[in-house]
Amino acid sequence: MLNREQILTNVWGYDYYGDTNIVDVYIRYLRKKLDDHLHAPLIHTVRGIGYSIKG
Repeated sequence: MLNREQILTNVWGYDYYGDTNIVDVYIRYLRKKLDDHLHAPLIHTVRGIGYSIKG
């Protein structure tokens, strides 16, 4: 499970300065691409904690 800050740091780097909702935008893009081909959702939001992948 990863929270938004962990994703920002690992994907965009420690010095990223911008909106933190960019993570939400890209998670939505990933869900659209992945869920179109799968019968069950792969990426799950754990409210108040972050995101997890369940296969």
